[in-house]
Amino acid sequence: MSTQQTIQIPVGKLSQQMCAVLRIITAEQALSDAVFQYIDIQSDSIQWEPIFSLDLGTGFRAAIHFAYAAWTDQLKPGSQLFEDALNMSPDLQRACLKAFGIRWGL
Repeated sequence: MSTQQTIQIPVGKLSQQMCAVLRIITAEQALSDAVFQYIDIQSDSIQWEPIFSLDLGTGFRAAIHFAYAAWTDQLKPGSQLFEDALNMSPDLQRACLKAFGIRWGL
């Protein structure tokens, strides 16, 4: 039996970066379960180092790299973003595209 995590979104406007990151990590429940504890919506902050230390498959790791790029406007050094994206599920791939649309205000 799995328990689904409820994400509490605060009243008020979230940053475009936070909305983009949330779009990616909530695309798959298992990814959200692993990562959400490191995201503080109230203070608009993310603890990236513990997230990068998680033992994630290549598809989830690629999604995290896309989320990091949306958050920082830069690639994480050493990431193989587009090559690793081939290992993402179609839902994660779509979420990443939508996240960049959110980030860029499209």
